[in-house]
Amino acid sequence: MNKLFKTLSFIAVMMFFITACSAPVAQAAPSVAGYQAVLGKPVSDNSVADFIASNKCSSASQFQLCRGAGMALWIDPAQKINTVYLYAQGENGFAPYKGVMPFGLAFKDSMADVEQKFGQPKVVHAPQAGWEPGLPDAGSSPDHIHYWAVYERFGVTIVYNTPFANDKNASIHSILVTK
Repeated sequence: MNKLFKTLSFIAVMMFFITACSAPVAQAAPSVAGYQAVLGKPVSDNSVADFIASNKCSSASQFQLCRGAGMALWIDPAQKINTVYLYAQGENGFAPYKGVMPFGLAFKDSMADVEQKFGQPKVVHAPQAGWEPGLPDAGSSPDHIHYWAVYERFGVTIVYNTPFANDKNASIHSILVTK
């Protein structure tokens, strides 16, 4: 009995050491790379191909839908990633985008917050003079559900959850970043 106890104790200790010292098994997880990793690159680029594969993106016409990464990639006729759509939580079946946001934006930002972030001093050499909101270069509501504020100078379009350009409390539905 004592010999059996010693043998079982030895096996238990060895199993503990084998388990504790072995390398963890890598599990495939979606890439958390930001939009910068793919924007402006050709689809044939290895990093883009790896991103698409690791995020299990699906092809839909000129788009790669990377729902798990919270992104959709628009591919232009030259086969480059021209625009990246970044989605907020639960929008159109996409997970929330978790990478670095452009220009310090956050999905919790209201329209007023975005205009403040994109604004500028009223007098360039006198910041105490106040702040002008960063109004979009263009805007429209093509689907009559969302307002699209286009900031051409930044290469960004903010899609809000309202069709109204004057709803300063509107929240961000998605962000389009263009190269």
